Amino acid sequence: MDSGFGIGEPPINFLAHHQRAGEAGAREDFEQMLGQLVSAVTGHQAILVHANPGDWGIDVLVGDLNGSVVIWQAKYFVKGFGESQKKQVRESFESAWKYAGQEGHVITRWVLCVPCSMDPPTTRWWQDWSKRKHAETGVEIELWDETGLRRRLGLPEAAAVRRAYYEPYRHVETADPPVTPLTISTSSDLAWRGGEEACFGADCYLLHDDVVEVFSSDRSWVWREATADRVEPSPARVRLRHVAALRDTSAATDARRALVGQATLLSDIAGARRLPRPLGVHMGAKAVTVASTLPSGPVWREVFGPGPGPLDRLTAAAVLAAAVRLSESLAELHRLGHSHRALNPDAIVMTGRSRDPVLRDAGLAALPPRPREGSDGYRAPEQERLGPHTPPPGAHTDLYQLAALVHHTLTGHPPVPGASLPVRATVEGFPPAVDDLLSHALALDPRRRPRGMAAFAAALSRGRRELSRGGVS
Repeated sequence: MDSGFGIGEPPINFLAHHQRAGEAGAREDFEQMLGQLVSAVTGHQAILVHANPGDWGIDVLVGDLNGSVVIWQAKYFVKGFGESQKKQVRESFESAWKYAGQEGHVITRWVLCVPCSMDPPTTRWWQDWSKRKHAETGVEIELWDETGLRRRLGLPEAAAVRRAYYEPYRHVETADPPVTPLTISTSSDLAWRGGEEACFGADCYLLHDDVVEVFSSDRSWVWREATADRVEPSPARVRLRHVAALRDTSAATDARRALVGQATLLSDIAGARRLPRPLGVHMGAKAVTVASTLPSGPVWREVFGPGPGPLDRLTAAAVLAAAVRLSESLAELHRLGHSHRALNPDAIVMTGRSRDPVLRDAGLAALPPRPREGSDGYRAPEQERLGPHTPPPGAHTDLYQLAALVHHTLTGHPPVPGASLPVRATVEGFPPAVDDLLSHALALDPRRRPRGMAAFAAALSRGRRELSRGGVS
């Protein structure tokens, strides 16, 4: 059977989760992969459930906790399946069944996901146990073992999940490419490409495929950034940001100085409020490269969207909770007189089982404002063009972008500055007070937006609690 892999490609190794996240984080990394895989192969939005304080016996679900759900239970068993593992499986199912009865939702299907195979005695135990529990509860019980997981990861619709977790450096090709050695980039005028190794002094980094390259308007300097894995002197997942002078101009000098200024800012912040920490600043004759910490995890887009339609109440509450946490990081930048100004669904990493949002990098903090800076779809009006009659981009820009991200994620529709439809027009039971707050935050004039991130976050927190209690009538 065609698994969807090209000839000569290595099989999926589920130990990649352990290698990437360590023993403590491997299970969470596996769960995050599973959530994305379920979304990809089912076509439905999968929700990762975090313990707060309990997870109701659910790792990944599809459905509505006010109605019926399908549950995927992740068990990162890579060293075998013995009596201890059987006990964990039994306890997980009993927990899910108990909470379904207490909370009023119906489990229609329960899927155990394990990255290993069972020996004959264990297979017989599984078959007997799953049949017995189906007879007792009516729940369809299914197994995705290592063979089932690999088969699903090999499907075309799961290609992005496979690349993200098991092939982070592989190019997407339309034909089998020739085998070529990795290129060592030491010159500032060489373009970056995913899968290549870039070295600066004694530090070497293996670039991922999300390389961004932007030339200045006068083409005197170039900006590059990418996710990478540091391979020398010690392993670490990092975010690289790089400015290289192509011609000796004052603009190129200013651009390099600005990136050094951002690194200095991150050094002063020292990781407060989950902001990145600088790991290295590499100064060359014509270039500056900054490496900063980057945790593992899916990005906001992979967890929440925006998708083609509105979110359910449970997920909407989770979005507001994540926005509150994100506002804490932004407020720390504001406290020091800086702003991010480049928020978008791909610039936020959702970490751990609790899906704690972490900024991928410092955005445009400490960099001078430029016309049309920021991300398409989330750019604040004052970023379109700079002028004497409008306040320059700043903290109010972050407030607009955070509101735009929340509005787009909740409704599935990008906001229209000053003219967006209310969220409650598409999300049933959405609190009117939060809706009005988002509308004010999306005002065309920065001076008409709410003052301060703290008050904005407090209102989002109240809205999150209201949604969690069941919304409004």
